[in-house]
Amino acid sequence: MALATPVVFFVLSIVIAMVLAMSSGGDIFAVTADPKLQRSAIYVLQLGAGLGGLAFGIMLAAHYIFARPMFSWLTAAPRFRWNLVLWGAALTVIGVAVVMTVDVLILNGEFEFPIFDPAYGLSLKLGYLAAVLVGLFVAATAEEIVFRGYLLQQTAALTHRTWAIIAINAVVFALFHLEFDPAALAARALAGAAFTWAALRLGGLEFAIGAHVATNLMIALVQGPMLPEDPGAAGDASDVVGEVALALYMIWAVEITRRMPRLMRSISSQA
Repeated sequence: MALATPVVFFVLSIVIAMVLAMSSGGDIFAVTADPKLQRSAIYVLQLGAGLGGLAFGIMLAAHYIFARPMFSWLTAAPRFRWNLVLWGAALTVIGVAVVMTVDVLILNGEFEFPIFDPAYGLSLKLGYLAAVLVGLFVAATAEEIVFRGYLLQQTAALTHRTWAIIAINAVVFALFHLEFDPAALAARALAGAAFTWAALRLGGLEFAIGAHVATNLMIALVQGPMLPEDPGAAGDASDVVGEVALALYMIWAVEITRRMPRLMRSISSQA
């Protein structure tokens, strides 16, 4: 895997880079394009393409090296549970909305609400909405495949201690984002731990994918457009408290979901 994955990803990267360069006139990240929503839409789509290529490269290499179907890195259920994706997204939207509301009303937080900004036309807003839906879905799914699919299963092959599997996944996931502010690291680690718990308890990545997509969508649609030149995240103790509350809420949501046979269906292994 250590040799095959970089080779596959390198080949895929060349193809993706050529497609992105042609679609953006050579300016791959379109940092200087205007208006802001258009820049963000292009960036999110390109981010999804890059992360999607990485995840596909890992899955393709693992498929041949481990002689396993690609599907086996996604779920232990006979079929991919799209209803579980939507359920995880819906519950997460509620949790994130509550945290954001508390941030605004009590902690004086400020959000841009870009899709309600009168400076942008309806066509641009709809284009932005479509771009973030597609780009963030691909990006979140790719991260879940890499961390809660491949990395989680490989870690579980080395240790059966649940706390160790969750801790390793959370730390690697946080470091992967290359934002080393303590609050940002804590937020990403807590999210990674919650997503790992979901994958372990529900026997697949579906709920975590929905939750991950919903979290990022709330950021893009409420907090503000995502851009490559955005400064690194910086926060304080209140931000960490909010992330702890959200992680606990996610764990509760997973345990409630586990008791719903129509959502769970049958799985080949039960954590």
